[in-house]
Amino acid sequence: MGGVLADGAMREPWWLVPSDRWDLRIASEWTGRTRGLSSRWLAGPFSERPPAAVHAHYGPVAAEHQHLARRLDRPLVASFYGYDATKSVYRQERRWRRLYGALFRNAAAIITEGPAMASRVESLGCPADKLRVVRIAADQEGLERVRRDKAEHFLAVAAGRLIEKKGFDTAVRAFARALRGERDARLLITGGGELEPELRRLAAAEGITDQVVWGSRLPFVEFMGSIARSHIGLYPSRTAASGDSEGGAPVTLIEAQWLGVPSLVSDHDDLPFVAAPKGSEVLPALDVERWAEALRALYLDPARLDVMAREAERFAREN
Repeated sequence: MGGVLADGAMREPWWLVPSDRWDLRIASEWTGRTRGLSSRWLAGPFSERPPAAVHAHYGPVAAEHQHLARRLDRPLVASFYGYDATKSVYRQERRWRRLYGALFRNAAAIITEGPAMASRVESLGCPADKLRVVRIAADQEGLERVRRDKAEHFLAVAAGRLIEKKGFDTAVRAFARALRGERDARLLITGGGELEPELRRLAAAEGITDQVVWGSRLPFVEFMGSIARSHIGLYPSRTAASGDSEGGAPVTLIEAQWLGVPSLVSDHDDLPFVAAPKGSEVLPALDVERWAEALRALYLDPARLDVMAREAERFAREN
């Protein structure tokens, strides 16, 4: 169930998209505030073909639509992904503590993508016996359409939304300290986001403007194709001031490894869990010097990079 249909998505008969009808949209927006009374309208489209289960993505969606599962008399499965267990509003506000408490009592299972995220959700009051760790899958079909030609020069990539929790300022500073002035070294920052102007200023201040390539939001195959050209991926994720965190790990990390791109990852949440043990290096999230040293060492050792690339691909495809 989602509020709107994503661009390019193929509609499936079991999907409920509230934006299709004004009454469903209102019912969806108010179900959490009407103690489930509006779930009567949401349940209507399922009267002839009720589902086997209700699977809600993200904690707030699950908490506000648990009445729908009860009205349909079907088990509720809820998946948590990150901000829904880490931001202060969901950890501290009385309303959300109450809704989450009811969700944990009523849900048949709570899914997280890794053990670190599972621990976070358990700390919110979820019984351990309801938690299940299910790794996020790579989009194999989409990735098979991605070209994997490596760049001629050394290319490091920081890919994802340009927001605080991604820690891309650490990537810029580390690259500058490790490879400033190296004519055959480039840093690709791609994904777009609110912090792009700030990161551009930082790159200029660090003296690497000519070595940074900026990418925008792209369709999946093109986005992953730009990453596949890289020799190393940088994932310096951390907890933002708002409490927002990866919770689990970036899907981009999983899919980049599938394409044979090794990584430097922070010791944040579930990044070490999804990073190939022999195809990655785990570093302290905020230690710029350690990131610079690791990046410099790999730049000088292409043979090790080749081994890491093979290990990253093997790990991702096996898991």
